[in-house]
Amino acid sequence: MEVLNSAVAARREAGAFLHRHVWWIAAAATFGAAGWAAVVGWWRRRAAAVLAGRAAFELLPASTFEASAAEVTWFAGQLASVPAASGAPPRRASASRVQITCEDNRVRYFLEGPGRAQSLLRMPGYQDVEVIATAARLRQPAVDRIRFEGAQPTGGVR
Repeated sequence: MEVLNSAVAARREAGAFLHRHVWWIAAAATFGAAGWAAVVGWWRRRAAAVLAGRAAFELLPASTFEASAAEVTWFAGQLASVPAASGAPPRRASASRVQITCEDNRVRYFLEGPGRAQSLLRMPGYQDVEVIATAARLRQPAVDRIRFEGAQPTGGVR
């Protein structure tokens, strides 16, 4: 019976403590939520700034280009180290991208990554391949939309 009385007394003490300090608890929760929202907003703005400052390069292989297995492995390791070379950006902004397009029967290779990793991206990974800096926004190919007669667009695509 004594244990039960002490448990009830402890519950009363906890309730009285919470009742006496309810404003402090509410203020701490409010400041914690505001601090969390501020950190999330700062992190999103940082990601947008890193994405806006991306570096892009075009890889121009010579007609005699033949990649060996060692060169492919080295280049893959080089691309894997791009996030570490760019500091500590948000994960969605630290990725590197290899894009292969075909325009006018000519294959074009683009390499894009964070601006802080420019020196790593600029290093030629293969023999007989020239690396040329390009504007990240200008190299996007125009994509024609395909429309089918009588079919309505879906998912907000117009």
